[in-house]
Amino acid sequence: VNTWPFVNATAKAWSVLTGTGQGNKDAVTAVVEGVSICENLQCDHTVGFGGSPDETGGVTLDALVMDGDTLDAGAAVALHSTRHAARAARLVMETTNHTMLAGKDADAFAASM
Repeated sequence: VNTWPFVNATAKAWSVLTGTGQGNKDAVTAVVEGVSICENLQCDHTVGFGGSPDETGGVTLDALVMDGDTLDAGAAVALHSTRHAARAARLVMETTNHTMLAGKDADAFAASM
């Protein structure tokens, strides 16, 4: 379900979910890949590195991913140099024992992956 008019992101997620793209019909992959399209395109100038600045004038990104089947979750927050916050959050969920990484440590983690 998409309540925003971001058709490219929706199309990507749908192609992953239905297996018509390079997908594997995994819901988490579909969501992350769809969001990644908006992170690249800076949808509505509210998503991704081109989004609204914070109180200090910089853009910080936050993302949380949760697998509804397993209830596993991962978050990457206060990112300053990572363009794909959703992918970083997924990596936190899948490759660490943590639920959340923040700030410079989250940026360093994402860069190392």
